[in-house]
Amino acid sequence: MASRTVVLGGVAAVAIAGAAYWFLYMQDDAPPPSAKPAAAVAKAEMAPKPAAVPGTPATPGAPEDKLAALDRELKATQSKVGELEKTVTDLQSQIAMKNKAIAEMEGKLARK
Repeated sequence: MASRTVVLGGVAAVAIAGAAYWFLYMQDDAPPPSAKPAAAVAKAEMAPKPAAVPGTPATPGAPEDKLAALDRELKATQSKVGELEKTVTDLQSQIAMKNKAIAEMEGKLARK
């Protein structure tokens, strides 16, 4: 019984680690789907751009832009971590239920 629990726990850990790796690293490779049709994207690119506001950096690589991008990435990563932690909790509860069912079946077999 104990070795089965260890094996199931190990399999679950490997599966969770693989899913976490895919979710955090492999998912960023695919380009995001475009909700706009190609004509709307072309029009948006040709639209006039607003003039620079005084007091704000004009370059796109300005420190504020980088900080805002890092902040968005941090929030996205934190939400991914929260989802993964919820998944881990769900899988652990499923493993506990399966272990209980296995123990009950083993008990029934031992009585016969």
